[in-house]
Amino acid sequence: MNERGFTLAELLVASAVLGVIMLGVFTVQRQGLSAYQVGTARVEVQQNARAALETMFNEIRAAREITVVQAGCGIGPAPGGGATTISISDQNGTAIQYQLVGTNLQRNGDTLIGGVQSLQIWCYNFTGALTATAGSVRSVHVRVSTQTESVVTATSGRNQHAVMETRVRLRNL
Repeated sequence: MNERGFTLAELLVASAVLGVIMLGVFTVQRQGLSAYQVGTARVEVQQNARAALETMFNEIRAAREITVVQAGCGIGPAPGGGATTISISDQNGTAIQYQLVGTNLQRNGDTLIGGVQSLQIWCYNFTGALTATAGSVRSVHVRVSTQTESVVTATSGRNQHAVMETRVRLRNL
């Protein structure tokens, strides 16, 4: 008899080899997905911090005056102390207030960004000394710490944090 075909042993070996190859492909795909998720979480927190700082920087820089500062604005030096609220009057005399409410940075009561861990604002007078007197503020140092907005465990790779800060001198004073 000259019958052609595969023996059971050959089929079992081929299935085992195919299984090992599929396990390798699955592992590589899973690691790639994990790296992608960590990367997107990192981009999210950095973009949130950057967007908040850029908006605040531009408006504070062009402000006509700082109208209200919290007492913490004069407590420091950085990184200690700092206020979580600042109110300015823009070039048109419109009042603008930035404040941290929970994990949301708000501008005039509307959420600018979420996922904010902390907002610290320090106010400096014309000599560079910390001050909490609204009329004497000439420059402002702002630090924003952000975290991933979606709920993730503390040990997850998607649990990302970013800290960005800038110091802006008021242009119109």
